[in-house]
Amino acid sequence: MPDRERRFEAIAAAEFERLMVSFDVKPAERVAVAVSGGADSLALTLLLADWAAARDCEIVALTVDHGLRAGSKTEALQVASWLRDAGVEHHILNWQGGNAGMPGMQARARDARYGLMAGWCRAHGVRQLFVAHHLGDQAETFVMRLKRASTLFGLAAMASKRERYGIWLCRPLLAVPKTRLVAMLDQRGQKWVEDPSNLNCAFERVRTRALIAKLQDEGVTPERLAGAARAAGRVTEILDRAASAFEAAAVEPHLDHGFEGGFDVDRAAFQALPQALRERVLSRLLRSLGAQVYAPSPAKLERLALWMGGNVAGGAARTLGGYVVRRGKMAFTIVPEPSRKSPLRAKKPGFFACAPLPQVGKRLTSQVLGSALAQTKC
Repeated sequence: MPDRERRFEAIAAAEFERLMVSFDVKPAERVAVAVSGGADSLALTLLLADWAAARDCEIVALTVDHGLRAGSKTEALQVASWLRDAGVEHHILNWQGGNAGMPGMQARARDARYGLMAGWCRAHGVRQLFVAHHLGDQAETFVMRLKRASTLFGLAAMASKRERYGIWLCRPLLAVPKTRLVAMLDQRGQKWVEDPSNLNCAFERVRTRALIAKLQDEGVTPERLAGAARAAGRVTEILDRAASAFEAAAVEPHLDHGFEGGFDVDRAAFQALPQALRERVLSRLLRSLGAQVYAPSPAKLERLALWMGGNVAGGAARTLGGYVVRRGKMAFTIVPEPSRKSPLRAKKPGFFACAPLPQVGKRLTSQVLGSALAQTKC
């Protein structure tokens, strides 16, 4: 069947069964699914319910009422009614911290939504939360990150399974167009909720969706954009495996005066890496030290990796992300950046606090910190 026709073919149980194989749901396991009442999430919930019934698994659906617009409670109750008719356990979780006029409210609401659902899952021994991101969402994420000049790791977009908030977020529909989910609901005679925010061009994702619709006239389809994201994902997986192998062989915890904090990185081994892999290793190490979700900017990582690789001159130390990278004869040390008030204390309480800098008897010459740190003797 041509792809154009297949876009409107309802997804069938046998196909969904194949999509679920990689998630390794155990017999009699209880899993959760996020359902807003929109076509995507409602279709996923019904597919999961049918799939689980044949395997003696238990499905529980979670709806978050953000209370950001009139009618949200009524919609949540409507979803509860639909799922009760389908024999699916359902819970409504309420968020009290929102205000529709606040800046960045979509991001705040998203974080609150995942936080509430993950909290419910942890409290009830549920390890996997299924969400209905589909092929169109994958394509939109790719384009939005492309506009921000993301690295290859950003363009890899969404993974089918990712650990966040102490649980696993599972996305079985990333290769399925939304039209096929709508077709399934139509086939069943199942209604769904239409979120008016999906038509509000004030939101970037709505504008991106409209842009992709125009790009299709030139052959740039959501399928091809999602395929590019998958290709980027395969490359980044290879780079991450190489980075893990390097870290196991050439990175050691840094110990100084009895305090543990930071890393020692074999200098010769690091400089032998390709530039792209140097940047990935640095990104991973700095992110793990700072417990940050996002790494420093690509441009800053590139400059630091070039300096560490010997491609750029300029001093014995540099800083990035709250940490000092010092170039020694045999190794690079990555340790907490000293506070401006107290050079011997870590800048961020809670992350290696009170860990002193290595005593190497030289002045720091970081081009990032400038003269204040350059005048500090260690």
